[in-house]
Amino acid sequence: MSTRALARFAANLNYEALPPAVIERARVHLLDGLGCLLAGTMGGPGRSAADMVAALCTQGGEATVFTGCTRGSPRDAAFVNAMTLYSVGLNDIHTESVSHPGGCIIPVVLATGEAGGAQGRDLLVAMIVGYEVMCRIGRAVMPSHRERGFHPTGTCGTFGAAAAASRMMGFGANETANALGIAGSQAAGLFEFHRDGALTMVFHAARAAQNGVEAALLTKTGLTGPCTVLEGERGFCRATSNAFDEAALTRNLGQPFEVEATSIRPHFGCSSTIAASSATAVLVKRLSVRSPDDIAEVVVRCHAVVARDNDEADPQTLLAARLSMPFNIALVLARGDVVTADLYDADLRDVRVKASLSKVRLVRDDAMPRFGCSVSIRLANGRNGEETILTPRGEASHPLTWNEVSDKFRRLTASVMHPEGVQPVIDAVRSLETNGVRVLAQRMLEGMRPVA
Repeated sequence: MSTRALARFAANLNYEALPPAVIERARVHLLDGLGCLLAGTMGGPGRSAADMVAALCTQGGEATVFTGCTRGSPRDAAFVNAMTLYSVGLNDIHTESVSHPGGCIIPVVLATGEAGGAQGRDLLVAMIVGYEVMCRIGRAVMPSHRERGFHPTGTCGTFGAAAAASRMMGFGANETANALGIAGSQAAGLFEFHRDGALTMVFHAARAAQNGVEAALLTKTGLTGPCTVLEGERGFCRATSNAFDEAALTRNLGQPFEVEATSIRPHFGCSSTIAASSATAVLVKRLSVRSPDDIAEVVVRCHAVVARDNDEADPQTLLAARLSMPFNIALVLARGDVVTADLYDADLRDVRVKASLSKVRLVRDDAMPRFGCSVSIRLANGRNGEETILTPRGEASHPLTWNEVSDKFRRLTASVMHPEGVQPVIDAVRSLETNGVRVLAQRMLEGMRPVA
């Protein structure tokens, strides 16, 4: 049975048996996710989640809530930190499941690991487990799952978070299967946010993380869940997908690991816009573009899904802007390069960005890979250029290195951390097995600038 097989895998995975390259990829993704978490502490979604937790009078506990630098239960800390991390448009993505595992899994292992005083190796193994379960379930139900209106980060992320929390709490296979069964009644998230850029997209990762911790805690107190929750006649796969592949749940588990199949975004944007932003930046330099006024037209040849879903020419929210191809290209034109930072409302209203939105035109190209594109720029003086990127930097097949992600971390956190506080966090992740999770959380807190 698939649910029990995943539960056995989650409970029995051994740090010593993991290939060093897999541990290293998990470490790189952890650093990347922590950069997004820290950068997001200045944004609205994280503050909204932190304010809600405070209003419920549930502050105080064993885990750090980084927005506001307060304390909370592992459940509440996972919720706020996931909302904060996922709100930043630079977190990782698993393209086959079209989900964002870091936003759901990292806050869970950080909160439960800090609360329990876990060793660093325990966090890394639980993180690998969470990515594996979440992404395999996504593979099994896609693409029908999303076509029916579900958001895999919220739905599949709940299972991944439950698996990660179960591992952090030391569950055996039976307990883990039970927690997955409970998670099945919590897995939710509708893709309708894409219509107007509503922030429920960010909420989905937060609720997935929170529900994953909750499922494990409920298991500890005796609640039961169906141990056929994934493959059963009335289970998750059949309920949420018209055409699912049950074998994908367990086929060649860990060969390779799903964390190795997960991409890291090198700069701001959604996965559908990363290649176009990078190509535009290349052309800006090649054509010596000094101002957006130099541009007459930008044409983007892209996959049919991108041409359909990412063509918003006048986004009204920050999330809509992240998903908008015209906005991401106009942002590069206005700044002269790609942006490795979180964006705020002032960026959305930037007149230099808005002036270029109408100059961008998307053209469907059925030969283009899902996340590739070709960008052509025509200048007002008649000069033109074209740049094609079929596999963006940061894709699983073209991954960022530790040093590249460390540099991204520095740029992401420049506005929220003291300059002298950045390197100790990077070092704490690098030596996580030696120092443990509480030391990592403490280094993050010590490096943060005071909240104004």
